[in-house]
Amino acid sequence: MSTFGIEEEFLLVDRGDNLPARPTPEQSAQLMSLTAGGGAATPEWLSCQVEETSPVFRDAATAVDSLVEFRTALREATNAMGMDVVGVAAAPDVRPEPAQITHDARYQRLAGQTPAIAADQYISGMHVHLGFPDLEVAVRALNGLRGWLPVLVAIGANSPVWRGVESGFESWRSIHYRRWMTNGVPPHFQDLHDYDSRVAMLTAFDAVEGPASLSWLARLSHRHDTLEIRACDVQLEAQDSVAIAVLTRALANYALETPPAVAFTQEYLDIALWQSARWGLSGRLLDPVTATLVPAEELVSTLLERVSGHYTSQEDRRFAEAGVHHIIERGNGASRQRRAFGRAGVPGIMALATRAMTAAPSDAE
Repeated sequence: MSTFGIEEEFLLVDRGDNLPARPTPEQSAQLMSLTAGGGAATPEWLSCQVEETSPVFRDAATAVDSLVEFRTALREATNAMGMDVVGVAAAPDVRPEPAQITHDARYQRLAGQTPAIAADQYISGMHVHLGFPDLEVAVRALNGLRGWLPVLVAIGANSPVWRGVESGFESWRSIHYRRWMTNGVPPHFQDLHDYDSRVAMLTAFDAVEGPASLSWLARLSHRHDTLEIRACDVQLEAQDSVAIAVLTRALANYALETPPAVAFTQEYLDIALWQSARWGLSGRLLDPVTATLVPAEELVSTLLERVSGHYTSQEDRRFAEAGVHHIIERGNGASRQRRAFGRAGVPGIMALATRAMTAAPSDAE
């Protein structure tokens, strides 16, 4: 497997009160026309969100350059509108009135089906798309990745503050997101036919509009012919996004060559995921090879060793390993947000996140 893509969901913030912005229809249209670095802006659930859909990448260096170029163009566009744009996975504070849904027919329809969920869906993720020779292989990779989703959540956790106070979770987005139908770790599938059959049964319900409405943390994307990993919060910095994406690609290659020794049930992985969202890199995580709980940093080190021979190049291996070690040493986004919140409250988080949008790894904090 050689290709990957990244989707990043960003939050627009009112510079005056640090609350989610309320762009005009004209401003939204202008932002949705943005292209840079080969990536393009697309609508997200809320009008205060912008998603980037990246081009297809083969290496980490190209991906970093592309993401930084798009983030820079987006920052310049929002700055001209008097707004900030940040990579935080849960809005640290929100307005008392219901969220403003994007003026898009599908999002408006879904919001009508899920009014109380739509009212405060101020959460943003990062999705990694992995290219495979065919979707049959992608299903095998999905099965192998199921047990590794909790550690990816821990590494990428970046949503500790909610409604102006400490949530108690490293990834509040992961918990908040569980309100959706068919959320969490997907089941084990026998093959592509089994996957498609189960999806067909689920989409027969009125609550599920189609395959794109399934909220599993890993699923097939028939639109892109990829395996889409949706476990991670959006990241403060582009370098962290790419390090996680390249690690995920190596992990998928490892999973294809090393099928899981333990057939974990959904409920077992579900509680492992909850624990990961709660304590992140400061707690214990499930090692899916040994089926034991181990300290997070120990598991991450073991993970890097296990996948070291499954990168597509030595340059990508060095990039991913350095990037993940940097996250461990400096703290994931949740740790960094907590430190900023302790120093200066929500404005401190916004100052950190605004700097981090286009910063080099050593410059943002």
